[in-house]
Amino acid sequence: MSRSPQAVRRRHRSGRLTAALPILVVLALVSQADGASFSLNGITFSDELGGFALEKVTGEGSMDDPFVLVERITDPNGGMLLFRVDPEFGNRIGSQHLIGFAIIKVVENGTDFPWTSFELELQSVRGVPSDYFDGLSFGQGSDAGKPFTAMGFDRVRVIDEPYDRVEFDHGRIAIGASATLRFVISESLPLHEAYLLQRPTRPVADRPANPGRRRLASN
Repeated sequence: MSRSPQAVRRRHRSGRLTAALPILVVLALVSQADGASFSLNGITFSDELGGFALEKVTGEGSMDDPFVLVERITDPNGGMLLFRVDPEFGNRIGSQHLIGFAIIKVVENGTDFPWTSFELELQSVRGVPSDYFDGLSFGQGSDAGKPFTAMGFDRVRVIDEPYDRVEFDHGRIAIGASATLRFVISESLPLHEAYLLQRPTRPVADRPANPGRRRLASN
């Protein structure tokens, strides 16, 4: 049975479209995996390591005009913000460090539970908490930007040793609501890239009970 030229062309076009679909799917997945990246004034912020979506970055990094990062955390375990700072960026917060900048984070709760506390931890090596020797800190040894503040939490605790961490608690961020956190980051040594772990905490009553503790209490 012979086919018309139009039918043959339609079949060829259909075959090309079918073959192209897997490629389009792969490209879409790669695009999603890359995440969002914002570069301005010598600093790049990225959510490529996952756990949250970085939606917008503005500002200069100074105390009067801090970087404002708008983001949404969706992973219950939190997310990792990657940032790269050009050594020529300098210090914009007036501390003694080689590099220093101020940040305001507007963080939406995109998880399935309310947050009763929130934790920030600096890392110069991914997965390893920053220590005194890597030069990375929340403005350690200076008063720049301190006391740090938060909208949504009543208490802010800064820990300089043995790791660099800021803990926000005595609050409750409902699902879909946002917390606003203000702090500074400094470097005494230029780093190719560094990381900021962002970790929310669920209410104690929402955590799975420990069967061993129940048995001990009953005894």
